[in-house]
Amino acid sequence: MKKFDGEIERRGAPATRLMALAVAMALGSVGAAHAVEFNTGNPDLDIRWDNTVRYNLGQRAHSQEQSILNSPNNDDGDRNFGNHAIVTNRVDVISEFDFVYKKNYGFRISADGWYDNAYSSLDNTHVSSSNHIVNGQPALGLPNYTERYFEGPSAQLLDAFAFANFDIDGVNVNTKAGRYDLFWGEALLNPIHSLSYGQSPLDIGKLLTVPGATAKELFRPRPQVSAQIQATPTLSFEGQYYLGWEQVYYPESGSYMDPNDAVLQGGQSIYINATQRALRGQDVTPKGTGDWGVAMHWSPEAIDSTIGLYYRNTSDIQPQFMLAPAVAPNVPAAACKALGYKALSPTLCYINPAMASVPQILAGNVGQYMATYGDGIDIYGASFAKQILGVSFSAEVNYRHNMPLVSIPVQLLPAPLAGKVVGAISTMPTDGNVAGARGDTWHAVTDFAGVVPKTPVFDTANYVVEFVWSRWDKVTQNPNAFEGTSPGYTGIDKPTRNYTGTQLSFTPTWFQVYPGVDLLAPMTYTMGLSGNSAVTFGGNKGMGNYSFGVGADVRQKYRFDLKYIGYVGRLAVNQADVVTSSAGLASLLRDRNYIDLTFQTTF
Repeated sequence: MKKFDGEIERRGAPATRLMALAVAMALGSVGAAHAVEFNTGNPDLDIRWDNTVRYNLGQRAHSQEQSILNSPNNDDGDRNFGNHAIVTNRVDVISEFDFVYKKNYGFRISADGWYDNAYSSLDNTHVSSSNHIVNGQPALGLPNYTERYFEGPSAQLLDAFAFANFDIDGVNVNTKAGRYDLFWGEALLNPIHSLSYGQSPLDIGKLLTVPGATAKELFRPRPQVSAQIQATPTLSFEGQYYLGWEQVYYPESGSYMDPNDAVLQGGQSIYINATQRALRGQDVTPKGTGDWGVAMHWSPEAIDSTIGLYYRNTSDIQPQFMLAPAVAPNVPAAACKALGYKALSPTLCYINPAMASVPQILAGNVGQYMATYGDGIDIYGASFAKQILGVSFSAEVNYRHNMPLVSIPVQLLPAPLAGKVVGAISTMPTDGNVAGARGDTWHAVTDFAGVVPKTPVFDTANYVVEFVWSRWDKVTQNPNAFEGTSPGYTGIDKPTRNYTGTQLSFTPTWFQVYPGVDLLAPMTYTMGLSGNSAVTFGGNKGMGNYSFGVGADVRQKYRFDLKYIGYVGRLAVNQADVVTSSAGLASLLRDRNYIDLTFQTTF
């Protein structure tokens, strides 16, 4: 498949898979695009400019849950938006420019901008548990990163690439270079278990907070070069090489959908206890360049199907966290001095001055924490796609070697102390290495997608049903840090050997209920069916989300949607009603259901 209009690009798929992808994208689309097309007078030259304007107005529809408010590392986003508060009042503008010569050469540039007035006035007055830091102390308000990406006004570049299609001795070659998305495999709804994992940094923050956001906004582009060779009408080869890296984009600290106040770019501190914090340190990231992959697609006429084979060497886009304390408690002064360190009190040993100064320690800042991202992940995959009785069916399986696994926060300690702490390490990881566990995992995804013809209830309906399965095979690094095997770890998110989950999308449509107006009723449902996944954000039993509502497509140009969006999941709390573990991200959002009104148009 060749597309240069900004949608996610999939290659080598048969017509049945294109239909399925179109169905999936249609579940959240605005209708037909109305681009500005420039009449150059040259039939070989196509120039178009698309602009999309979207407005979201959302109100909280669930009361704050006390156990989340009691948890100092999970409460900032919850406290910032009180009961019945307006949680989004946002305008987004997306601009896309395409220049195509003879349908074979050209370039594309796209960008988006936004402003959310809901963040201009926050409800939080509980400074004592705020993870936002000003002059070394907790403060109300938002980190600068959260202000930019969730409040604004701000903007960013999306696509910026050139492409060329040409023939060499009758063999078609398709090349691209720049910032863009390339999405391999057949999975339609779950990129975590797909063989495409890591190809694009996912914008989960926008997925959760901006209903109506399109796939080209959620799968963020990365700098790369790629080529596809159509060796025969039924056989193609392709490869890609990355020139840069970006991490996943979670809901940032203090934003409405923030499940953890310390994580990612907006995180500034994490509470170790009621009076002590660790400040955000320097992350350990991959080198940036060097990720690559190759793929083959074969579409034999005899079985009217497409078979794909894949190998990718990739870096992780999700973090493991490491704590580097500056002090070690419960170390007698004599033992501290014998180790070559300074005793700050009879039982407090100053083990790492690089992580906090003495004045910082006295102010409650006793160390640093940082995210570590692993590279060198090998992904071996295969896919199959076929239309069966009018249903587009696909399946893919992938095996990952050296995959980072969900881990307890690993402590960086001097060697004599590290041996006494479960999972601790004594050497700072270098670029592309993680502090926690790695291992080998299996993942599989199956999809059923199609269109239901006219019934007495509706005129037509689109649907996608997806099932996912994953299994951790073995642990190859720091097994004591892996939550599935760590001694003494009993959290309700403790990974099981196998995990299964499902995602459903169903959208019935009624045509011309009024002149020029089509009515839709989009519904989605995601649920972990059994077990807990061993990979980050991979899913947990009983954790999920759902949405339902009504939409109106007016003259195929204006789209209105009114939706209720909810989250479910399990939390474990202690006697003080403080969260001690959670079965997935949505579990920490189960009190943040909201109602959203979306208007969108393209011109």
